[in-house]
This record gives sequence, C-alpha cells and structure tokens, in this order.
Amino acid sequence: MTKREEIKHRLNSLGISLQWLSDKLQLKLQQLTYLLESESTFDDELYFAINSAIESYQFELSFDLDNTNSDPNLFDEEKLKNGIGERIRIFAKRKYNTLKGLSVALDISPQQLQQYITNNREPGAKILIKFMKAGCDINWLLGSSESIESYRIYKLESELRELQSKLLKISHIISIQKH
Repeated sequence: MTKREEIKHRLNSLGISLQWLSDKLQLKLQQLTYLLESESTFDDELYFAINSAIESYQFELSFDLDNTNSDPNLFDEEKLKNGIGERIRIFAKRKYNTLKGLSVALDISPQQLQQYITNNREPGAKILIKFMKAGCDINWLLGSSESIESYRIYKLESELRELQSKLLKISHIISIQKH
C-alpha cells in the first residue's frame, strides 16, 4: 500500500471528511483533492502533514453536517470497525479517565491500544479477555447494546470512587486533627 493509499484508507475508515481536512491544512478543497489524486504531488511533507491532522482529529469532536450518506447497511465492515474503536475510547474515558490508564489496566502499550482505536488492528481473543477482566462489557464492545448488569456495575463503580474520595478526605481531616 502506498502512502497515498494509506492516507485515503485512514480518512475513509475514520470517517474524516475532506472538507474538515482541507480546513485543518488551510487548503481549498479542490487543492486537497488534486494533491490526494495526483501521484506526482504526493510527497513526504504532505504525508506527514495529513497524518498529523488525522492524529489531531482523534481529540476533536466534529459533526459532519454535510454528510448526506444515507446508506442503511448496518453490517458494513468499516462501520463496525469504527464502532469498536469508538467504544474502546468511550470505555477508557468512562472507567479509566484516559487511554493511558486503560493501556496500563490492559497491560499493553499505549501504541497498541491506539492501533485498536484507529482500527489499524482488531482486538483478538486475548485482548478481548483483557477488556472483560478490566470490566468492559464485551457484547457492547463488539457492537451490541450494553447489558443491564454492565450499567449496574458502572453505576456501582462510580459510587465506589465517590465513597473512596470521601473516605480519603475524612482520613485527611483526622490526620490534621491528631497533629
């Protein structure tokens, strides 16, 4: 796969619009389209600039209001893959606050976790078991809805964190009182 094909694949799999990318690179849409289509104009500088923009996209919330794609195919492979990456991101934020916290909990490198989030790799059975042990509802992760038990566990974990925080404050007050 050439660098140009790789960029096109990443843009498509992450659902990044060319309009967003052209705005990010401060180019006109027609210029970006030409650069992406022409083999002779696609150089390393452009490759790195687009990759940098794609990386920044993962930390921005954007709504593509011009998206008129009304394809009702719910079993599209790319959409399912995107769902897994986004669900991993949601799980990380919900339970560990950061992707790094999740990677520590799963005992994998942040780079490996990033591969799953960007859909460059699909989590295999061993990784899915690690997610399950970390408290993730695997059915939800793979595209189904969350179970009631998963919601209850999430709610209990939130209450536990809140109680631990209060207990820490109480112990701090007691230690100040003793001195």
